[in-house]
Amino acid sequence: MDQPKPKKPTNVELLNRLRDVLGGRRVSRALGDRLNYSHDLWPRSLLEIRRGEAPYRPDLIIWPETTEEVSRVLKVCNEMRTPVVPFGAGSGMCGGVLPVCGGVVLDTKRMNHIERISEESQVAVCQTGILGIHLEQELNRRGYTMGHFPGSFGISTLGGYLATRSAGQAATMYGKIEDMVLSLQAVLADGTVIHTRTAPRRATGPDFNHVLLGSEGVLAVITRAHMRLHALPAAREFRSAVFPKLDNGLEALRLMLRFGLRPTIVRLSDPADTSVTMKALGLSAQGCLLVMVFDGRSAQIELESAKALEICLANGGRDRGEEPARHWYNHRFAEHFRQSPLLAEQKMVLDTIELAATWTNVKPLYDAVHKALGRQATVLAHVPHAYPEGCALAFTVLCKVTTEDEFKRYDRLWQTAMDAALKNGGVISHAHGIGRQKVRWLAKQLPLALPLLQGLKRRLDPNNILNPGKLSVEVECPC
Repeated sequence: MDQPKPKKPTNVELLNRLRDVLGGRRVSRALGDRLNYSHDLWPRSLLEIRRGEAPYRPDLIIWPETTEEVSRVLKVCNEMRTPVVPFGAGSGMCGGVLPVCGGVVLDTKRMNHIERISEESQVAVCQTGILGIHLEQELNRRGYTMGHFPGSFGISTLGGYLATRSAGQAATMYGKIEDMVLSLQAVLADGTVIHTRTAPRRATGPDFNHVLLGSEGVLAVITRAHMRLHALPAAREFRSAVFPKLDNGLEALRLMLRFGLRPTIVRLSDPADTSVTMKALGLSAQGCLLVMVFDGRSAQIELESAKALEICLANGGRDRGEEPARHWYNHRFAEHFRQSPLLAEQKMVLDTIELAATWTNVKPLYDAVHKALGRQATVLAHVPHAYPEGCALAFTVLCKVTTEDEFKRYDRLWQTAMDAALKNGGVISHAHGIGRQKVRWLAKQLPLALPLLQGLKRRLDPNNILNPGKLSVEVECPC
């Protein structure tokens, strides 16, 4: 005789069990909280909110404070087949924390401590719910920097950086977040706590840090990290130049890095970005504006900045002095919020599409994406990060829509950009991650790797409770 299926637990049962772990004040089912945690800053979700819609709502919000609490929570949720979405500060741009299957949103922001700093090894041990700005301020107070300054610096967490493989404005000098990590602690779906070994380098098979980095909460909840630190620079210099064409500026950047120069920050705008973005920040310029920031010892950066300017002049650039670079630096985080008035306008759609390519492919990639998108929208572009092998490209796309066609036009813009990226040697994301935004093209970019990723998911999270629907085209909710 067939045995009856076990009765599915109710939200009340789940609520009571989680309250046993965390207490009543750190578990919420209030409608206001459920609405606040129903989205991130993915512009497509903001379009839904503008219509008064909230299609994905969690059932509960929880605020653990320790790895042990996260472990106990996941044991409960795994046993009850309840989805869990790790949530930092909600500043992602790709729908990476949408609770597409409902369930529990696990907010990490109470896990916000710097547990210790090793002066000898220049390593900080941090809980991952700490805001980037708070981490950097405390490091600066002790004479250090991590060197990670994304545009969302004030409203994003260390865990978010790790989960999306983010880049900061100083990536040309310090690298991306994956270059700053020594080791990680994380909790698997069944509550098992795992640690990777803390060491500067290793040759012990595949690097399991990189299994978790960029995994967007689908494999584990990262709760602690050992991060590399750098001494605060003793001096800083600013340089800027204007080029007649983007090609000139790209070649100047390539040569700087080829010759071993390492500006802390570079930002090269195309003519439209120079005109619109820089004007919005209070700068008046035309052409392709390059701003550069050099950090280090006075004698060293004086030589480096002078050589950088020499390269700019040799490639058709015109010296604009230090003021444009200094002005941009002092207002650099305001750029992240310049979209707000436009997003508030009922008939506008605005988004940022960030790609990356080698120097061989970067100009063809820029031309192809700009030409294709320019038929549908106003397009601004800039190079936010540069490396010896190539650079990132960030396109700001703005178009007018009607209520009836806004989702169709938005999706068409992304289809156009992703297709152009894949056809012209680019990658579909440099720093923002994948989320729900780019899953369709991830399979095209990584046709052989995707089955391996899905195999890891089945092995580490067989009940599919961790952030279901991300890094996967299909959304399969737990039973």
